[in-house]
Amino acid sequence: MNYRVRMSSEVRDWLATLLAEDHQVGRLVGEAVTVLFEGGSGLGAPLIIPLESLLRAQHPRIALDHSYQRQLELLQRVRRSVADLATARKRLELQIGGGDLDQEALADARQRYGELVAKEERTALSSQRLQARVDGFRARKEAVKAGYTAALAKQEIYEAFAALGESHVPGLAADDIARAQAATDELLQAAADLEQQLGVDAAPEALSELRLETADLRLLIAAEPPDTAVLLVAGIGRDDWEEWYNEALVLARAELQVHDDDFTSYDLAAFLSEYFPGEEAEVQAGAHRLIELNRASRP
Repeated sequence: MNYRVRMSSEVRDWLATLLAEDHQVGRLVGEAVTVLFEGGSGLGAPLIIPLESLLRAQHPRIALDHSYQRQLELLQRVRRSVADLATARKRLELQIGGGDLDQEALADARQRYGELVAKEERTALSSQRLQARVDGFRARKEAVKAGYTAALAKQEIYEAFAALGESHVPGLAADDIARAQAATDELLQAAADLEQQLGVDAAPEALSELRLETADLRLLIAAEPPDTAVLLVAGIGRDDWEEWYNEALVLARAELQVHDDDFTSYDLAAFLSEYFPGEEAEVQAGAHRLIELNRASRP
């Protein structure tokens, strides 16, 4: 089954500009997008990797920041629920006080009003508790990030001494990094437990990454079951991928907030026809090579 790919107008314009300015790089990105049409998230590792597990393993500090942003999104959703309930309660208050309801309708309205008040109070209390947990997470994550940064700095010092032939350096960083990683994992698990308590439907959309090591190229995508991938951000040939994630995650979150009307959905034929007229077969062949090369490069 071929998948579909959705792109916002901003991403579409970016790809068109890239092809005009550097067709070779744009072609490579196009081949990477074509890889998604060949199987989407069903491609699995090492091509498609859940972003959170990737960040946890390779960029723990960014994983903590990303988790914090997800919690802020959850908190915002709960706050909107409180506001919606308050609006519904006030509207019902006006109906009850308007004098236009008969006795049966008035009794029903008063019952619904009591239920709304109770639900609003419960949701407001949940919002307050969530706010406290998010604040606590923020404080803990900053402490864990500081410890991890210090451990990495110690490791760099040790490696510098080792390069100079010094065989003994007090306070090896390995234990410090292991402790920092353990603290990171514990904190991220606590965040995952919190999201689970709030329910799957409340969780912000999960992201995945299409990673093509042989092309030094990465795409951030969001899956839309059963057969669509939303292209959010692309990166290629970066010297500092950790810095790229800091930037790319902000862009990805912004893309996910874009109104659906701004997105265009493509099947493979439509995508190739719009961006690679006359090169369809070559782009597809390039995508197949990327799939095989990256599967073969799996450790």
